[in-house]
Formats: sequence, structure tokens, C-alpha cells
Amino acid sequence: MKRTLFKFLGLFIVIVILLAIFERYHLWMYLSVDGFNRYHDEILHFEQHHIFEFTAFYIAAYIALIACCIPGTILFDLLAGFIYGPIVGSVLVIFCYLTGAVVNFILVRFLLYDLLHKHFSHLRHIILKENGLRSTAINLIGLRFIPVIPFWLLNIVAAVVQIPLWVFVITTFLGIIPTSAIYVLIGNGVRIQMQYHQPVTLNSLANPTLLGPLVLLGLLILIPNLVRSYRKKQQSQANHE
Repeated sequence: MKRTLFKFLGLFIVIVILLAIFERYHLWMYLSVDGFNRYHDEILHFEQHHIFEFTAFYIAAYIALIACCIPGTILFDLLAGFIYGPIVGSVLVIFCYLTGAVVNFILVRFLLYDLLHKHFSHLRHIILKENGLRSTAINLIGLRFIPVIPFWLLNIVAAVVQIPLWVFVITTFLGIIPTSAIYVLIGNGVRIQMQYHQPVTLNSLANPTLLGPLVLLGLLILIPNLVRSYRKKQQSQANHE
């Protein structure tokens, strides 16, 4: 019991330190629409003159947020598109998220298992399927495709229910590609918008560089409802026959 308490206390201290850093350097101001509108020139100037330091900080911060289950990575996805463009930004986001998720998985599996198993094991039905590991893996990919269940929750539950690490890595990698690419495209659209010295507002959504990715994100969210409706219709027809 004491050992588990010390492990949890260590993780809590790390989270507090990260929050203190964000508060000390006012990093929250940069992680909002107003922050983008006010400081985008400063962000680009710093990135262009300190590319290695900026990228190293970005990678470390992103991995730490995922590993510690701290919200805010969507803003980092947008920032990747804003700074690095659609291709490099997507690769960077996928690498950072996958690395952070693996770190989180290992922490839960080997350090915090006893503590978190009590609180999250009842959610095993979200991931595990009766048809075996293959069906479970396909379900995990589908849950990543659809940004309905928080990804941090999927990471914890996957570790708690003893999903093999290699399955977790592959399903996470495949599952995060669509949403990561869409958010990066939105961030890239924001940069294009600001190149013309136009602030980001609701009216900016009419711009194709922003509207296109948002439509894709909406379709991605609608897909499970469409599939569910189709299956219910097929089942209803089968029962009537």
C-alpha cells in the first residue's frame, strides 16, 4: 500500500511541476485562440530563430502531457500544423502522442497498476471483445478513430485490462492518424489565415483551408452513428424475416 502511495505521489509531483512551469512562463496564454491572434508573430519568430530548442521543448511537453494524462494536446496538434505545416506536423504529432501513450501505458502497467485497477477495471467492456484479441484490436483502432472517448482513458484502461504492449502500440499508431492529421490541417489553415493578417474568428470557418478539415472531423464523428443505425436496420430486417 505504501509503495503504491509513493508511486502515485511521485506522479503527482511531476504533474504539479509541469503545471507550475506553464503558470510561471504564462504558457496558457499561447494555448488559446486569443493567444494565437496576439502572439502568432512572436511564436513564429521564436521558432524560426530557435528551431532546435523550440522543437525539443514541443516534443518533451507533448510527451509529458500524454504520459501524465493532462488535457491540452489538441492545442499542440494545432500548433504543429501552424508551425511545421501539414506533413512534418502530422509526423511530429503522431510520434509525440505514440511515445507519450507508451510511457503512460508502462507507468500504469508496472507502477500504478494496483491503484488504477480499482478505479478503471469496470470499464473493461469498452475495449475487450468476446471474439478474442483480433476483435479487441479492431475495436481499439475504431475507438481511436472516433474522438468520443478521451484518449487518456483508453490508454489507462488498455493497460489495466492487460492488453499486450505490441497490440497497444500498433492500434494506437493506426488509430490516431486520422484525427491527428485533421487537427494539424486546421492548424495549418490558421497559419494561412494569419499570413493575410486576418485574426481567427468564427467567420474564418468559411475559409476552405479551415472548413475542409472541420468537415472531415464532423464526418469522422458521424461515422459510428451511421454504422450503428445501419446495423440496427439490418438486424431489424433479419428479425422480421
